[in-house]
Amino acid sequence: MTPEYVTRLGKAWFDAMVEATPEKELFSLPKFEHRLIRERQGNEAMILMRQLRRRFGTIPEWVNEKVAQADLSSLEVWSLRFVDAQSLDAVFTDKG
Repeated sequence: MTPEYVTRLGKAWFDAMVEATPEKELFSLPKFEHRLIRERQGNEAMILMRQLRRRFGTIPEWVNEKVAQADLSSLEVWSLRFVDAQSLDAVFTDKG
């Protein structure tokens, strides 16, 4: 058994357990909640970056860094701003 096999097997088992466990129970477990939130952040960031590249072309490094370090709340705000934004600045500039 290789370490890679054990890792894949562990991930497959974990994914199966998450799939079979009601969401309410998962979120009552702090480690699972943290993992699910981090996974969602990663997915949101990936989708936002894909949309930004599609509309604006090459993305500057400051945007990559900002998105990579963002929390879920910021990613959701930027995803909504993206819909009407005419520039990257319009997506990321706070209108306060």
